[in-house]
Amino acid sequence: MNIQTERLENHNARFTVTLESSQLDQAKQQAARKLSQKYNIPGFRKGKAPYNIVQRFFGEAPILEDAIEILGNDVYKQALDESGVAPYAPGQLEDFKAEPQPTFIFIVPLQPTVDLGDYRSLRMEYTEPVVEDSQLDRVMRQFQEDQALYEESTKPVEMGNRVTMELYAKIVDEEGDTSEAEHTHAEAEEHDHDHAVSEEHDHDHAHAEGEEHDHDHDHEHDHDHGLGGNEFIHEHEAVMVFREENEEPIPGFRQAVIGATVDEERTFELTYPEDEKEYEEYAGKKAEFKVKVKKIENVTLPSMNDELAARITQDEEKPLTLLELRMRTRENLQESTAKQAKSDFAGEALDKMVEGAAIAFPEEMIDDQTESYLERLDQDFRRQGLTLDDYMRIANKTKDEIKADYRDIAIKNLKRALTLREIRLVEAIEIPDSAVEAEIDKMLSQFGEQAASLRGMLDTPQMRENIKNDLLEQSTLDRIVAIAKGEAPALNPPVAEEVTSTSS
Repeated sequence: MNIQTERLENHNARFTVTLESSQLDQAKQQAARKLSQKYNIPGFRKGKAPYNIVQRFFGEAPILEDAIEILGNDVYKQALDESGVAPYAPGQLEDFKAEPQPTFIFIVPLQPTVDLGDYRSLRMEYTEPVVEDSQLDRVMRQFQEDQALYEESTKPVEMGNRVTMELYAKIVDEEGDTSEAEHTHAEAEEHDHDHAVSEEHDHDHAHAEGEEHDHDHDHEHDHDHGLGGNEFIHEHEAVMVFREENEEPIPGFRQAVIGATVDEERTFELTYPEDEKEYEEYAGKKAEFKVKVKKIENVTLPSMNDELAARITQDEEKPLTLLELRMRTRENLQESTAKQAKSDFAGEALDKMVEGAAIAFPEEMIDDQTESYLERLDQDFRRQGLTLDDYMRIANKTKDEIKADYRDIAIKNLKRALTLREIRLVEAIEIPDSAVEAEIDKMLSQFGEQAASLRGMLDTPQMRENIKNDLLEQSTLDRIVAIAKGEAPALNPPVAEEVTSTSS
């Protein structure tokens, strides 16, 4: 057996394996016996017909086909072992030639490779965020609204009202036509478990008190879950308090709805600012909004005083004064803002390391990634009473066309994930069992007296593995932050180098 290995540009390998003719003859004899055992040949008991009879009865083609299958598996395995190639997925038989000698040609997708380059030379300036009074005021205003009195109004919408509405939005081009499905890409990036994120994992999934987020919504906008790839808001019960200082979801939105009455429908177009930060993928793009007002309410806010603070913290061991509540809220807001800033910094640094790395992976890896996106998209649609097949009919797209919509973000996320993994390996980042135990204790601490009974749910092999993976990812992101700041510890030399230098 002669094996030749060729590396291809698409991160595949080609095996060209040449056999002796006798090996094919033996495989054909074996294939003929199997055929005679499986089928009745007149005049012969099963499995007893000679080769020439089987060949005359079935023809040469099925015997050769079975012989190729019999030989192929063993030939491929031996070629794989001798080549030292690490496959990402099973190889495929590209071609077989019987003459002048039996020759198998296999194509094998290779495991991804990452050369990080001089990633440790990366330096970025980090500015510690400062919580502005306006941010704190927004959170304190939300405390007021949580305790507000709401009464239904029959008047048209005006500033200060709380409005419940059906809300749909999609991106349109300059001619008003639907744009490409780039916003499903945002969904893919957000939900991708291999996204090598700049987002820190918080196992209790709870907002810290005072964390700044959009308090204007009782229901978050369902971004990227609509019936079209371009439909990025699809809500039946969007609830907003109309305040002058709030421009969510887009500047000019509230002004476009002001004056509408219950059951009135309005359609209008607005353009996202070029410097849009919260939804950067929409910057400079025109969006069409469709709104139907379902309920209008007047809002009576309680006074911002110690009584309100005591009401908000009444379930605590000692209710807080307004000053104490404001001070604690600022501390929590500072903590969450710093956490987000660090997360964003880690993501930017990781992206720069990706740019400086040489990364290669086969097409099969992209296909697997896009398939996982489609599976999650189908799950999202099913929560809305639909399926991916329904979406394909509505969007008039094939599965391959939808996968093509996800291709760019799949490649981006694969590069992030592979770079993150390689950094973890090179930096020798590990998570001891004690850290997993500490994380489980931390997660259980919020449940008080119920913690003991809930431990069994968290302390399982699968859950421990998930927690360990989360901690590994976060530790790697922390190391990336340290590298970009110039604060990372020196790398320990590889063990092999230490042994070599000692023995020399």
